[in-house]
Amino acid sequence: MRFYILRHPETVANERSLIYGWENYEYTKKGEEMFREIQKRMDAYRFDRIYTSPLGRARKLAEAIGARRRKDVIVEERLKEMHYGILEGMPYPEALQKYPRVLDRLFGDLEHFTVPEGESIDHVTARVGEFLDEIKEEEGAVLLVTHSMLTHTALSCLLDIPRNDMWHFKIDPCMLIRVDYHDGYGVLKFMIPFEETDGTYIVNIDGR
Repeated sequence: MRFYILRHPETVANERSLIYGWENYEYTKKGEEMFREIQKRMDAYRFDRIYTSPLGRARKLAEAIGARRRKDVIVEERLKEMHYGILEGMPYPEALQKYPRVLDRLFGDLEHFTVPEGESIDHVTARVGEFLDEIKEEEGAVLLVTHSMLTHTALSCLLDIPRNDMWHFKIDPCMLIRVDYHDGYGVLKFMIPFEETDGTYIVNIDGR
């Protein structure tokens, strides 16, 4: 299976540096520009199916790409971003003031600590891993439109790397990633930040 993984465009929450996962926010002005441009850039790639997180910031982009390609979009609950529970929607300084012990525990054991009323990275890895296991040995190519933490954990699953090492990847808005997975082994082919190409480089990528 060839995986194309695309993060959603910049949102108001990104611009304001809010802690957010399941909360939904509109695109910024820059995000709207990314939304329009990335649809055109994706014309360079061939994929058989489109899966999307149900959250609006990802689903909006996936459905626009699907309409452009005349492809149905499959909404997949397991592609949701991590749920940050009681921290959802808070600027970091406010969260630090209101829930200092929660933040201490979260950053002290980021993989395993469950945010009250939310999730841990263990939970996120379990659900995305279950989804990937269902399709990763199939033939063809898929596009996954999703989120930052979800992409980190998906890369950890597909590339069989420790989750402590997944932070070496910085997943910016509208970054496009390709992973080829065959016979139990994943290979990272490219990671393209939105800002670093006008589309020409994408078209010339090996194998599209």
